[in-house]
Amino acid sequence: MNEREPDVAGDELAPVDYLVMEFPRGQVTAGGFDVLLDLVKRGVVEVLDVEFVGRDADGAAVGVTANALSASSGTDLRLWDGASSGLLDGDDLSKVAAAIAQDSVAAVVIYENRWVLGVVDAWRRQGARLVADGGLDATAIVATLDEAEDH
Repeated sequence: MNEREPDVAGDELAPVDYLVMEFPRGQVTAGGFDVLLDLVKRGVVEVLDVEFVGRDADGAAVGVTANALSASSGTDLRLWDGASSGLLDGDDLSKVAAAIAQDSVAAVVIYENRWVLGVVDAWRRQGARLVADGGLDATAIVATLDEAEDH
């Protein structure tokens, strides 16, 4: 858990998460991007960074522009061109490239969970104080739940 500083002047960042989706053979499917846009429009999440990553012949990370991609169902991926904010560094991109197949492209999305701010604000108005937040490893949680189910 991460300790939280008090909210100063109402300027607070909600919990931030990321996901990395691999698209085999570079065939980007649009469905998830459509859902993501809907979540942004509804204020549920705020996209902080979107990077497309591939691998060169030596396996090194290569940035791919959204303009260079085509979505299978017609979504205009150019909407995501320029969505990179520089939150990912070369080491991050190298880890992504190492995790995907040679002919694949990965989309890395870093997003803020804006929905939680309303929950926290409601509790604060009633005298509560946020002291910590943080992410948990979903794989570890699933393994623990599976283990508990087996017993």
